[in-house]
Amino acid sequence: MNDKQDNINITEQDIFNYVFCPEILKAETSKLISGDSSLYEAIAFYKQMKSDAEQKPDINLKKKIAEKIPAYTLSNVITLYPLKLVQPQKRKANRLVAASTELKPQTSTKTFVDSPKEYLIKVLNYGETTKVFVFSTKDEVVKDFNIIIEPQNLEYHLDDNSEPLVLDKMIDAESIKIKFDS
Repeated sequence: MNDKQDNINITEQDIFNYVFCPEILKAETSKLISGDSSLYEAIAFYKQMKSDAEQKPDINLKKKIAEKIPAYTLSNVITLYPLKLVQPQKRKANRLVAASTELKPQTSTKTFVDSPKEYLIKVLNYGETTKVFVFSTKDEVVKDFNIIIEPQNLEYHLDDNSEPLVLDKMIDAESIKIKFDS
């Protein structure tokens, strides 16, 4: 090392800044840290910390935190909105008119997702029956929750998502909320 580098003291704060906000470090300090193999372990520690901090915790971790820290309040309602699918343009074709003026499709489906896309709900209407399927995009079993269908404000409880909710009526939902019991 030359005399100029000997005068630079690398602190734990410098290593932290090297990983989390390198733009505030002097170029000399940054170069010294990157070239010092004895600091690789500390750098790796902070890089792992940064990576962990950037990942959003799943609902189970949030529940555990809420149980341990009274000041942490868990938002227990997740709102899902219809997924907008791009429909291919239909070709114009001749259609035959049926004798009945009240033609309704026998089956229709609608998919709902939340903004971080952690949950997906599929509503399948067929005849006078509706099935509501709840999925976790993380392949988790969703337990002990209510489904609230808006705007009708219909609320149904499910112990888990292993079976669909079956309703003896058709529903037309604008949004669906998943509410976890706390």
